[in-house]
Amino acid sequence: MNNKSSDSELLIEYLSSIKGRVGVAFSGGVDSTYLLRVAKEACHGQVVSFLLVSPFLSKRERTWAYRVADEIGIPFRELHWQPFDFHCIWKNGIDRCYYCKYVMYSKLWSVCRDHGISNLLDGTQLDDIGSDRPGFKAIQELSVKIPLVYCNLNKNNIRILSYKLCLPTWDRPSHSCLATRVARGTFITPNLVERIESAEEVLKNLNIRNAKLRVSGSRAYLEVLEEERLYVEGQWKKIKGLLQNIGFNYLYLGVKV
Repeated sequence: MNNKSSDSELLIEYLSSIKGRVGVAFSGGVDSTYLLRVAKEACHGQVVSFLLVSPFLSKRERTWAYRVADEIGIPFRELHWQPFDFHCIWKNGIDRCYYCKYVMYSKLWSVCRDHGISNLLDGTQLDDIGSDRPGFKAIQELSVKIPLVYCNLNKNNIRILSYKLCLPTWDRPSHSCLATRVARGTFITPNLVERIESAEEVLKNLNIRNAKLRVSGSRAYLEVLEEERLYVEGQWKKIKGLLQNIGFNYLYLGVKV
């Protein structure tokens, strides 16, 4: 626990050393919420937070971001962008995440500079470095600062520190954008994204908290955690019928390892 304290102090020291206005990419998730909360107190320059809004952000996640911001008293500005304007994104090749991040943060940098903001912060944390995250390359190329990595904070550290700050995100499951539900090589269309969002909303309404729909070609796989498997199996006929009504005719069940 002492290491966690020293890491949090290191973050405060790092953020307080930043000169000028600061922009923070905010999503309402565990990492960006903690970063924004600390930056608001530690940075000497004005801190402005931005929520990047696109069809890849579900309505539920957007609503949650507003709830978190309101609860901790830190408003944000919405910045809209359209991924379907870029074939390198909707064609969904191996570098789709890279292009997504590059387009988003290029747009965000442009807005920041228009408002005299010379520092842009992202909530990437230590665990993200070792995982398959092509978007991290874009963050580096665009000179976006990643204070949580610089200060050796991983997801578990951040949850503990968020709990101490009474942040509502401290125990929230990790969420990724809707585009991550689509297997590489399967084109991402507005209709497909809408159907995925509708399907996951159905699952949430059935009290299936952590299920993800994975789409590959014409097939869809419902990925659940082991602790929810028996419940989902008991509801499978109902679930299958509801999701088929949305347009997922070839539906399979899988357990996330």
